[in-house]
Amino acid sequence: MYILKVKLALVALLVSSGVTASNCRIQDSNELIKIIKENHPEIKYNESLGQAFSERLGIAKQLPNPELEASREQGKSLEGSTKRTSLGLIFPIEVGGKREARKVLAINAISKNKQNLRLSSEDAFIKSILNSYRLRQIHELIPLLSEAEESLNKILFIKRSRKTLSPEEEVEKETLSLATNDYRLKIARLISERERITSEITLSIGTDCSISLNSLPATVDLSETFNKDIGFDKSALFQQAQGSVAVARAKKDLASANSYPDFKVGPTIEFEQVGGSNFKTYGVSLTMELPILNLNSAERRSAASEYKSSLLNQKHINRHISIELNSEIEKYNRYKKSLNTIANKAELERKHTRIEKLFKRGVISTSMIIESHRQLI
Repeated sequence: MYILKVKLALVALLVSSGVTASNCRIQDSNELIKIIKENHPEIKYNESLGQAFSERLGIAKQLPNPELEASREQGKSLEGSTKRTSLGLIFPIEVGGKREARKVLAINAISKNKQNLRLSSEDAFIKSILNSYRLRQIHELIPLLSEAEESLNKILFIKRSRKTLSPEEEVEKETLSLATNDYRLKIARLISERERITSEITLSIGTDCSISLNSLPATVDLSETFNKDIGFDKSALFQQAQGSVAVARAKKDLASANSYPDFKVGPTIEFEQVGGSNFKTYGVSLTMELPILNLNSAERRSAASEYKSSLLNQKHINRHISIELNSEIEKYNRYKKSLNTIANKAELERKHTRIEKLFKRGVISTSMIIESHRQLI
């Protein structure tokens, strides 16, 4: 009864998936991958955040606003009533290349942040692709497990229908009971995983439709060839480390530029009325910070230490990427060699059919049929 429910659930899922997929117009795995790449919420969010980061350059390029100074004084003196009004327009002037240093820091920070977002988008995209392959695998595993459970249940039914069993047959009956329970549990876990992954992929494509079986990747392309001489300088992780060094260097330059004191300069005008006489005075105002108590040495030391640390981190990451890349290439080549030599699904199915026939003829034992199903799965 349980097997029948599982099969009915599979049929219902495939039928409903096919109908919904036609509404979504996802024809094959290539289209599914394209939709994920274009509509994945995390990828779209990172793209939007990258545009927001780009605006920081405009902030760094901004010039400080001029300042207006005004004062009004009124009183009495020996000459009579006195009124004095002063106006001044002050222009802050940055020296030491502060504005240029801020621009360089902003450019490098934007580049680094974009690499961070790119790395996040790549991880999200890869996870979605792996999910699509896993979902296809689950769709193929559940019928195999159901068939294995059904076969073992038939044998178990025969064993249980007998009134007397030999010790060996009693052990076989218990083994079959354990094996069928194990398959039942595995099927339940796969159904639960299937629902979870389907929800994740549905979220990744940005629509509410289910995923059809035809839209899932069916095979893995093993025609690609890689070698250890492949460059990794375009990887997001490499450029992220490179960007960290550039940001730390820019912070170091900005700290040095901040050591130079800025000054403020601008025209001033003063109107004065003493008794019945009016006076006008013109001049220039200059305000400057005196670098007496500090020369920004603490910030410069901190920036220098951060720059040194970023160089060490870049060296470590470059070595890590190189080792990991070579390891992945070797792993890929090993899997490729193995998968090209072992039996494919069609050959395994033929062997499985032959084993089933042999078992029905009583040629092989119960333990062998259990093992053959396990190997097939």
